[in-house]
Amino acid sequence: MAGPRAALLPLVLQLTSLAQVSVTGGGGVILREPPQLVDIHDSGQQEPAHPSAPAGAPQEQGRPLEERLGRLEAQMVALREQNKELEARVRQLESCECRPASAQCWGLGQAWPDGARWEPEPCTACVCREGAAHCEPKLGLPHCRGCSHNGQAYRNGETFSPDACTTCHCLEGAITCTQKPCPRGPCPEPGACCPDCEPGCPEGHRAGETWHPEPCVICTCQAGTVRCQGPSCSELNCLESYTPPGECCPVCRPGCEYEGHSYEEGASFLSSSNPCLQCSCLSGLVRCIPLRCPPNPCPEPVPRPGHCCPTCQGCTEGGSHWEHGQEWTAPGDPCRICQCLEGHIQCRQRECASLCPYPARPLPGTCCPLCDGCFLNGREYRRGEPVGSGDPCSHCRCANGSIQCEPLPCPPVPCRHPGRIPGQCCPVCDGCEYQGHQYQSEETFRLQESGRCFRCSCQAGEVSCEEQECPVAPCALPASGPQLCPACVLDGEEFAEGVQWEPDGQPCTACSCHDGVPMCGAVLCSPAPCQHPTQPPGSCCPSCESCTYHGQVYANGQNFTDADSPCHTCHCEEGTVRCSLVDCPPTTCARPQSGPGQCCPRCPDCILEEQVFVDGESFSHPRDPCQECQCREGHARCQPRACPPAPCAHPLPGSCCQSNCNGCAFGGKEYPNGAYFPHPSDPCRQCRCLGGSVQCLARHCPPLPCPEPVLLPDECCPQCPAASSGCPRPGGGVPARHLEHFSLPEDPCRRCLCLYGSVSCQRLPCPPAPCAHPRQGPCCPSCDGCLYQGKEFASGERFPSPSAACHVCLCWEGSVRCEPRACAPAQCPFPARGDCCPVCEGCEYLGETYLSSQEFPDPREPCNLCTCLGGFVTCGRRPCEPLGCSHPLTPAGHCCPTCQGCLYHGVTAAPGETLPDPLDPGCSLCTCQEGSVQCRKKPCPPALCPHPSPGPCFCPVCHSCFSQGQEHQDGEEFGGPPGSCEWCRCQAGRVSCARLPCPPLSCPLQVTEPGSCCPRCRGCLAGGEEHPEGSSWVDPQSPCSSCMCHDGVVTCARLQCVSSCARPHQGLNDCCPRCSDCEHKGRKYEPGESFQPGADPCEVCICELQPEGPPSIQCHRRQCPSLVGCPTSQLLPPGPQHCCPTCAQALSNCTESLLGSELAPPDACYTCQCQDLTWLCVHRACPELSCPLSERHTPPGSCCPMCRECVVEAEGRRVADGESWQDPSNPCITCTCHGGHVECDPEECPALSCPQGWAKVPEAGRCCERCQASAQSCAHQGREVASGESWAVDVCTTCSCVAGTVRCQSQRCPPLSCGPDEAPALSPGSCCPRCLPRPASCMAFGDPHYRTFDGRLLHFQGSCSYVLAKDCRGGDFSVHVTNANRGRRGVAWTQEVAVQLGDVTVGLLQGRVVTVLWDGQSQVEVSVPGSYRGQMCGLCGNFNGFAQDDLQGPEGLLLPTEAAFGNSWQVPEGPGPSRPCFKGREVDPCKASGYRARREANARCGVLKSSPFSRCHAVVPPEPFFAACVYDLCACGPGSLADACLCDALEAYASHCRQAGVTPAWRGPTLCVVGCPLDRGFVFDECGPPCPRTCFNQHIPLGELAAHCVRPCVPGCQCPAGLVEHEAHCISPEACPPVQLTGDQPPRPLPSPGQ
Repeated sequence: MAGPRAALLPLVLQLTSLAQVSVTGGGGVILREPPQLVDIHDSGQQEPAHPSAPAGAPQEQGRPLEERLGRLEAQMVALREQNKELEARVRQLESCECRPASAQCWGLGQAWPDGARWEPEPCTACVCREGAAHCEPKLGLPHCRGCSHNGQAYRNGETFSPDACTTCHCLEGAITCTQKPCPRGPCPEPGACCPDCEPGCPEGHRAGETWHPEPCVICTCQAGTVRCQGPSCSELNCLESYTPPGECCPVCRPGCEYEGHSYEEGASFLSSSNPCLQCSCLSGLVRCIPLRCPPNPCPEPVPRPGHCCPTCQGCTEGGSHWEHGQEWTAPGDPCRICQCLEGHIQCRQRECASLCPYPARPLPGTCCPLCDGCFLNGREYRRGEPVGSGDPCSHCRCANGSIQCEPLPCPPVPCRHPGRIPGQCCPVCDGCEYQGHQYQSEETFRLQESGRCFRCSCQAGEVSCEEQECPVAPCALPASGPQLCPACVLDGEEFAEGVQWEPDGQPCTACSCHDGVPMCGAVLCSPAPCQHPTQPPGSCCPSCESCTYHGQVYANGQNFTDADSPCHTCHCEEGTVRCSLVDCPPTTCARPQSGPGQCCPRCPDCILEEQVFVDGESFSHPRDPCQECQCREGHARCQPRACPPAPCAHPLPGSCCQSNCNGCAFGGKEYPNGAYFPHPSDPCRQCRCLGGSVQCLARHCPPLPCPEPVLLPDECCPQCPAASSGCPRPGGGVPARHLEHFSLPEDPCRRCLCLYGSVSCQRLPCPPAPCAHPRQGPCCPSCDGCLYQGKEFASGERFPSPSAACHVCLCWEGSVRCEPRACAPAQCPFPARGDCCPVCEGCEYLGETYLSSQEFPDPREPCNLCTCLGGFVTCGRRPCEPLGCSHPLTPAGHCCPTCQGCLYHGVTAAPGETLPDPLDPGCSLCTCQEGSVQCRKKPCPPALCPHPSPGPCFCPVCHSCFSQGQEHQDGEEFGGPPGSCEWCRCQAGRVSCARLPCPPLSCPLQVTEPGSCCPRCRGCLAGGEEHPEGSSWVDPQSPCSSCMCHDGVVTCARLQCVSSCARPHQGLNDCCPRCSDCEHKGRKYEPGESFQPGADPCEVCICELQPEGPPSIQCHRRQCPSLVGCPTSQLLPPGPQHCCPTCAQALSNCTESLLGSELAPPDACYTCQCQDLTWLCVHRACPELSCPLSERHTPPGSCCPMCRECVVEAEGRRVADGESWQDPSNPCITCTCHGGHVECDPEECPALSCPQGWAKVPEAGRCCERCQASAQSCAHQGREVASGESWAVDVCTTCSCVAGTVRCQSQRCPPLSCGPDEAPALSPGSCCPRCLPRPASCMAFGDPHYRTFDGRLLHFQGSCSYVLAKDCRGGDFSVHVTNANRGRRGVAWTQEVAVQLGDVTVGLLQGRVVTVLWDGQSQVEVSVPGSYRGQMCGLCGNFNGFAQDDLQGPEGLLLPTEAAFGNSWQVPEGPGPSRPCFKGREVDPCKASGYRARREANARCGVLKSSPFSRCHAVVPPEPFFAACVYDLCACGPGSLADACLCDALEAYASHCRQAGVTPAWRGPTLCVVGCPLDRGFVFDECGPPCPRTCFNQHIPLGELAAHCVRPCVPGCQCPAGLVEHEAHCISPEACPPVQLTGDQPPRPLPSPGQ
């Protein structure tokens, strides 16, 4: 086979590689890849010529082959031409430099000119010839010699590896070899070279390391093998799927198709085949759960086709039944229309169309207003009823919901220009109206017209004008028409003509200036065309600019949630609110949950790593930021975060994503930016890292001198071949050619190479299998199957994982990928873990597993109870029993509240605990009792000062002090009352005073003068005069008695005379005989000198001047002072030359407690009495005795002598002591014997005047005569009274019939002196008054106003019956008033007063006199004594001295308004026909009546502040009464009723003035005049006596009569002076029946006619 056929195979082999041949410039070929192929042309040079064909072979066999070879050669020429172009491209790429156009050579990175030489290596020399470089080795140099090893030639300096573990180096012909170092890092597996290397994987990966070569591929190094697997994606059960950008696994396209219908993602719908399944579309999957039917409101619901749950045929509520679709009006709210729809009631607001401006309010039970009447300014008018317009000159009436006004008709007038008078409607001729202006009669005015000026005058409705010169106009005037420049003045403000304005503070009044006259009228509000209008502050009429709904104001266009119903959303539009049920958004989970106070259900949250995430939220995994999670249906689903593509080709891995371009990751290794490194799989290329991108270029090879260099295996650069020689094959056979590869028959896994005649064999190197689990092939591991955990598997085979349960593995081209067995999605949200897949036969909830139908406590909320049912978990609060308390407490650790404690506004209280009210901690206390909290106001401590002020909690507190009419601040010091000698201090509202110290006095009697502070020593007080200590004086009543003052005791006694001369003489006025000439025993005494005449120290003589004649001496015994109260044992006899005894102890003082008492001193002849803080001791005068001296004796301890019997000289008889007898000569004298002294007393008879026909008759045994008459009866007030009968006219007067004449006697009362806190009061049934605690009074007057006991003025207009005043503690009495309407709704007047006494009438009479005064019209006054202080209640207040807390209701609570306070005291009316009764409201009649009414009321009530009442202003402030008066006049309206209201108010103020002691004279001829019956003699008196003079009391003194009547003077009809009242007529006192005055005899009652 040496012919052409033999050459065909190598030729074809070479042709297949021609695309990879590069042609050098010299025509040689540089072989690239693979190195075994040789160019055909050069091969022809190397091979010997083909031998000729063997003999006998036909020539024709080779001809077709030659033709084909010819064609191949032609193709070769064409290929060589193409190779030249390829060579040029390669050269350009490798040099990266441009070649010059001239013949240059390129080498060592530079251009060499033609003929230049250079040495690219030390052993190579190159020369440039005609643009081609010719290089040759320098074989002559020793260091350029090469080496030979195992038949292989190596250049000088070349490094080579004869085997895998050795590295050799050729240097100047010598070879040195070393062992290769073992790698420090991991190696694929320990081998012959490096038995101890760290196990790992190629590219430097350590055992167990995981990395991502691509975004969706994860690789792991395990046991020296790299295992890579793609993403583990679950099987999708959806119509259409797609892979989102950055994701690894496909997902279902949103939306579902179910039963032939398409549904959007998240949609919820009912199954069309089974209406009892509620389905939802989630993540492309349809999940269905059975419907739970809601409880039906009707007893027998009916199933319907196509519906799951039975529905009600009708609706039932409150005992009423409606059919489906039926409409009705809601009971109690006619504006709500309700409809029954499938058992459920839906209600809406009825809308009313407004057809007229002022429609009447709807009829009871209807909703829409009617045009059959009018409703204007808060009042209803019937059709045709007149309506007040505020203009008296127009007549308005209601017509079909609108107001029609017409001017009043006026009579014709006899003048051409009648004027108008303010207040009158029709023009009169008293003035003129000319060209639109009003002028008074005889008024002159100027006009300007067409530039001409006129002077005009008005005369009785006629106007006459004459032309004048025009003055300078005061204001700019247009050229035409009569003009004025008027302005209007109202309340001191000026307004220009034509201006409209609103008076200050009167938003509902509009004024305009017209012809200089301000005209004001009420603003009429038309009804707002909306259902919920708002009245803006300061405006008059409500508007639809916003909505007022349930007390809150909402702007137009605002959406809000109804506070009473959180599941309703409301919208305010043009003043009308419309509400509808909230549309809850569809939930994306199977079991949404609803919380308390939450309207719409929502999906449960997720808990991951103890953190809570909201349903639908996307978040990073708390522990692994490279995972992105999403919360769905309570479960967190996590997957690796999607990474954006890096801006470079080979970025470094970052924390999560491979995106760091500041280095390169290439071939499993990381390189810094700018580093050079060998290509990991192609040793002939060098790479460089630049900004995350890798650039790899071929290495430069040196030029060779041989024309046909050879590229050896595992080399990068070609070499020149040695001489070719064949090699013998082991085992014989055809020798192998040079460079031929062959295999050994006995070992197909070894490969041999024939090289330069020698054979080198080595085991075939197995390339690393590109798979993790290769199967062992004939020689090398093969990836056409898998060896996994000792078992072999075919590629594409699936098998269960031997190591992980529930995992399935797939062998694919030598790699094994295991993943969890794909489970169908569970049809429940909380499936339990099965053997491999989740199952709905139980529940896994928050990490715990539960059996189906098992109840368990909620792990998140201990008070919730959860139930597992078929993979569904429903949780709800544990049921708690209903409690009977209002504020139960849930103890810690308990779920249900109990009544064993209270929770009140966030504050916890134990049972029975009292704590401050959280809403009002300072003023209110709350008590917890059995789970309910009751709060009440703290009791106020009593304010101990007389004028407290309201402090915290409205309690009276004392800050300042009142003393002597002056106010003193807290802490201030001041002097006490004048003369009190006190220094006072104000502290916490109380005044404390301390007395100034006084020096001590030694005298027993001390007195403090008025106006001075300290006492002084006092002498003795006798007869109203003070006598100094030790002085003597003559008793003025008894000139011969002498008094002396000693130790505060006055001793008076008659002078005991002593004679000092032989012939004394005694004058008429002398008490003792005198001795003329002041001389005694030869010694002359000067006037005033005294001496002792003898040895007795008790005798004394005094020389006294005489009115006529010389001085004389008078002598008497010395008077000794009385030793009052000195015990006998303490009496000391007088010493030598002393007259009087003394007492060893101090005498007793006459103190206030002893005033009026008597005391016997040691001397029995004296009697001492305590008077004026002085003991007055008087010597007794002894009576004359009738018995002879011998019979007289003085008993021991007695002063005067006495006899045992009396001697009656005239009758010559003796009478025993104590016996009485009548004088025989005069029966009117009676005598008695007293210890020997006879006393006789005459009896006086009154003057006796007997009526005609009567006779004076003496009475046996009596001194005085009496009148006696025949039996004659009397006539009295039209009835006959028998003679001798008596009867009582009043409690003080008794009358009797004596001989046909009525005689009356009146009891006279003793004078009465009451203390400052008392007042005289008359008890019922008593004639004479007594002193009682001063009363307090409460008054109701006007419409009505109430002035409480504590002085507060209230306005309350309820027209029912009320408790005016009541004893709330003792229940002694109560006063009820009934108020009546006085023609106007909302205001009332007192009409009737009823007094009810308690059961114990005696308790009312003993010191508790209650007075009720009622004028019969509108004024009632209740006075109670001070003993009722703090016990009262009712409209009159509580009488505690503190006006601020008078608004207390019957429960003791302070009420916020006067109307609420008044209504709280309403009582049911008594028996009889009932009348309309209206509760009181907070009414301001002046606001309703308008500006004019208030102005007129202010003016008319001004009389209260004017001069008739000026004297009263200082004692009774007029302001409260003025306010009440204005209030009443506004309420009464115009007309005569207003006059009565004004008089009521003025009389109420005048009554308070009279009580304070001031009587104003305020009535006038036109002001509240009182008409009295003049024909019966009465006249009006502003301050008349409350108890007038009558025939029966005309003899009683005026002061005594006033004491009977505890009232001050009253206005009314009185009899004139000099006349008395008798039977409703004024008569003269002489015309009265006779009246006889007696002592204190109680009157007898008048007998009834039957007696």
